[in-house]
Amino acid sequence: MICAVVTALLLASATQVVTADVNHCPSGWTFSTNTSFCYIQSPQYMTYAEADPFCQSIGGSQVFIFTSRELTWLTDFTSSSLVPPWLATTRNTSTGKWYNSDNTTPLLSYWSIGEPGINGDCATFKGTSSPGLKATQCYSMQPALCKQMPALCPTQTNYGGSSSRSGTIQSPGYPTQYYNNLNCLYTITSPPNTYITMLFSPYVVEDYFDYINVYDGPNATYPYLGTTDDGYWLRDDFESSNNSVSFKFITDKIITDKGWLLTWNAKSNTPPIKQTGQNGSFTSPNYPNNYDPYTEQLYYITAPVGFQVNVTITDFVLEQNYDVLEVYNASYVSASTLIANLTGPSVAPWSWLSPSRYVTMRFKSDAIVQKKGFSLFWIIQ
Repeated sequence: MICAVVTALLLASATQVVTADVNHCPSGWTFSTNTSFCYIQSPQYMTYAEADPFCQSIGGSQVFIFTSRELTWLTDFTSSSLVPPWLATTRNTSTGKWYNSDNTTPLLSYWSIGEPGINGDCATFKGTSSPGLKATQCYSMQPALCKQMPALCPTQTNYGGSSSRSGTIQSPGYPTQYYNNLNCLYTITSPPNTYITMLFSPYVVEDYFDYINVYDGPNATYPYLGTTDDGYWLRDDFESSNNSVSFKFITDKIITDKGWLLTWNAKSNTPPIKQTGQNGSFTSPNYPNNYDPYTEQLYYITAPVGFQVNVTITDFVLEQNYDVLEVYNASYVSASTLIANLTGPSVAPWSWLSPSRYVTMRFKSDAIVQKKGFSLFWIIQ
């Protein structure tokens, strides 16, 4: 009777801290935010030789202490266990040195006070006073301690579609904490004849070791567009050449942070309109009928050498604040060369003389309200 009671108490102590995490781990396993692994301690006792086969039989592997964060978490996880569980750490009887199952050497600071002792060539983990590794006879009967990689990447990894023009994506666990050991692939698609702009903001991750790689197509076999962190500088914006883009979020085994929020937009991939010579004219798409939603049209003017360009808008009706015509005093789009951001119903008549022979204009509309647009002409001077 006494033996039965003791056995019941031992089984209870081995299992009471094991809870399911429905988001990441299989039923019965516990997820650690310190390490981003799932852990379980077996209710039955076994020798050291039986521990790793048991872990593999349930989809995991035997635990050894990899970082101080893991040691701290395992201390709490096993603190209520009456019997220390096995670790994948053994002594080489020829050299007397201790090794983990991956042939690394456990740090001295990971051992309990007074350890490793001489009475035992296998290690268990002591989670109570003076927590750490403890030398134990390999034939001793102890619980197995197992871990496995959880399903940390989101179940939804495909975004957008044939009618989607914008959206947001966030890292797993955002804005609290992303996870270690991630290799998550995301894909965005947009309507035909569009391209995709991406902005990661906020972007708070471990420098250099955690990063995002971006590809110009639906998976990582397509041309590489760049990375958020190449070790020298951080990059938070990317642009595809077509209506699909993909990216991988990759993290290492140790440090995490808040993560990132991605805002993406699909923009019309229409050819720019270019004019040269002595004069010309432009209109918004469909003018005098309403322009389309999500329009982006570029206009380039190049006058002969030594001349300037006089631009005159004769008709202008756009949705106030949300649809705009940008005017640049250069042959390219740049914030430093923007001279006018025209919007609303009351712009025309409007005239401007460029300081050089180049003028660039960009017309942009949003999704909601469409108007008749604009008409303008230009002449050299």
